[in-house]
Amino acid sequence: MPENKNFRFNSLTTFEKLFDDYYAMLCLVACDMIKNKQLAEEIVAEVYISLWQKRESIDIHTSIRAYLVKSVQNRCYNWFEQTKTERMVMTKSLDVSMYDSIWWSDDYPLGKLLEAELKIVIDKSINALPDQCRAIFLLSRNEELTYEEIAAKLSISVNTVKTQMKIALSKLREALKEYLPMLLAFFIYR
Repeated sequence: MPENKNFRFNSLTTFEKLFDDYYAMLCLVACDMIKNKQLAEEIVAEVYISLWQKRESIDIHTSIRAYLVKSVQNRCYNWFEQTKTERMVMTKSLDVSMYDSIWWSDDYPLGKLLEAELKIVIDKSINALPDQCRAIFLLSRNEELTYEEIAAKLSISVNTVKTQMKIALSKLREALKEYLPMLLAFFIYR
């Protein structure tokens, strides 16, 4: 197939020729990236399906070969991102269920004791914050207001809110440093 620019489909025969000319090469490109032959073939098939579905509106301004290779590479990158996200969600949900079942279950009294102790330490640390600092922190954490919403509600600048949140978090981090690993798990997984 000629490598002309401004490629447009004009028939099913053209599409079939495009498939015959580039399918095997595109599978090699995808397989080199993905390291899985079957998945590589699926990705290339998706590229061809997408190309066929957009055939009337698509206007290719590079060589058709370059366009197809770039399309396959983009699909591979998308697959990497999607599977990375799925792995992160899977890992987090496994961690959550394991964490919940071990530390915070009714069958594990030490977990309940630790939870109660943490609540006391957290409450004490928050109450020890200066008034404005505590108010800003609680509006952010309990009412989930943005810095802009907190500034408007308290008639102060956004920079003041940012500064006070920084102070609050710094003081809480210092007060809770020995509990930090447990706190991270608690706030992330609860």
